[in-house]
Amino acid sequence: MNDNNYKKIDNNKKIEYLIRARYPIIYLVSSEENRVENTLKNIASLRSKKIFFWSITKGMETEDGNCITDLREPLKALDYIEELDENGIFILRDFHPYLNDPVVIRKLRDLNKVLKMRFKNIILLSAILKIPPEIEKEAVVVDFDLPSREELNIIVESVLRSVENPSGIEIFDNVNKREKILEAALGLTSEEAENVFAKSLVQSGQFDVDIILSEKEQIIRKSGVLEFYKTSENISDVGGLEHLKTWLQKRTLAFTKDARDFGLPQPKGILLIGIPGCGKSLTSKAISSLWQLPLLKLDVGKVFSSLVGSSEENVRKAIITAESIAPSILWL
Repeated sequence: MNDNNYKKIDNNKKIEYLIRARYPIIYLVSSEENRVENTLKNIASLRSKKIFFWSITKGMETEDGNCITDLREPLKALDYIEELDENGIFILRDFHPYLNDPVVIRKLRDLNKVLKMRFKNIILLSAILKIPPEIEKEAVVVDFDLPSREELNIIVESVLRSVENPSGIEIFDNVNKREKILEAALGLTSEEAENVFAKSLVQSGQFDVDIILSEKEQIIRKSGVLEFYKTSENISDVGGLEHLKTWLQKRTLAFTKDARDFGLPQPKGILLIGIPGCGKSLTSKAISSLWQLPLLKLDVGKVFSSLVGSSEENVRKAIITAESIAPSILWL
């Protein structure tokens, strides 16, 4: 299976394949704890595995809600996992701070040798990717994808069911309107999407694209690396570059559903080279207005950090954020 095919596999299948292949340590990167855990519960049920949840506040918790509070210490929790005679999946919530402890690291390396033969899997679930070099080869990293259009559509339906008179909402029977709403919500977590859909209904009585995009702007601002840039420039403001402007206008329809159904590829990128002041930045802003796509500005100066590994993590964060709200314009 090549990388492109693997990327097309949904979250459930990615994780299920790793569990079936007996990967002992799986590092899941996601801030959507509830959504990830529901996915893991479904996989555990399908594979006839018991599921356990650990946190520093509750200790080890079974699926029925029973907690073993004596296992709050990370090392004790790992000892319990090794000794328990169960075919299970063990989810360790926010475990990354304890990966600074050399004893915990050594224990994970020991468990890597043991668990593979015992049909057990440790899931390190965290919003932050932080793997010490000692266990880089033992752990496999999976970025849990944000909700797809189909999943966001389910959330829209759920929000609509909570409204007394949903037939009065324009999106209810308007396919094109629904498509624009779903595209505007791409890049939001399921909880963020549900909240902003409800906010839009309360504020305007409809699903409003501008309100949804304002929520997305907040997410980008919190990333600290990317800037959501509001544009007012038009393509007519760009002087010259007639061949480029003609190409851009022709490609405007490449982002529609009809274009995707037809198989028309979306533009990947444009390289503009020139001295300062010749219109490169203006063109970026004009493209955003012409194609009606959000413009993200990546300030390279914010990427670099004095801490080892921080610059790479900033680049990774910027790429993931940009990809999650695609289609968008990334202005470097």
